[in-house]
Amino acid sequence: MKNIKIYSIVYNEEQIVEYEKYFNQVKTIKDKSYLFEYNVLIEIIDNFKIDDDYLGIFSHKFPFKTGLFKKKLYWLLENNPDFDIYGLCLQYNLRGKYLDFTEKVHPGFKELFYPLCKDLGLEVKEPESVIYSNFVIMKTSIYRDYVNDIIKPAIYLLETKYKDLAWKDSNYKGLPRDQLKLHTELDYYPMTTFVLERLVSIFILNNPQYSFKNLL
Repeated sequence: MKNIKIYSIVYNEEQIVEYEKYFNQVKTIKDKSYLFEYNVLIEIIDNFKIDDDYLGIFSHKFPFKTGLFKKKLYWLLENNPDFDIYGLCLQYNLRGKYLDFTEKVHPGFKELFYPLCKDLGLEVKEPESVIYSNFVIMKTSIYRDYVNDIIKPAIYLLETKYKDLAWKDSNYKGLPRDQLKLHTELDYYPMTTFVLERLVSIFILNNPQYSFKNLL
């Protein structure tokens, strides 16, 4: 396996991780707290010169959500070499119905997601492999293109053309409301981050030239 750079997104010193820590310090709507981890993805792509062949940017919760601690992840990568993109997500019987499931848990998702993808030049269909929470490793050059060509334009559209739909309550129950307000100034979780989260699966479907392997 070639060189891999993995960052773990953390919010305080007490969060223990196996990879290089990257602090997400955005806590205000003015600084785009509603983008959550996507602030970090953009900061890393824009500001860091990454010479490693592969790149991953994970939440500090990654091993607990996937069961993949560092030793096991690297073993899987070593035994499945030379793919362009690796998915690291449990599928939860969602193959072929991920977008339908998303609509059920985040009502109004499709009304926003489908026209957004059309504007991005992406054909939408149910992905064969489910990717969520940015649990993906890509060749660094592909990751850079994904952020620059898909994520950044998507954010621009979500902040302009689709602003009203993007700011709808996603119905997600994460942090208690008082904690969410304290850490982000938000009263609820807008649709934005859940739309961005689904784009990687569609990006992969629209780029069959990239070899893909889900490791879970």
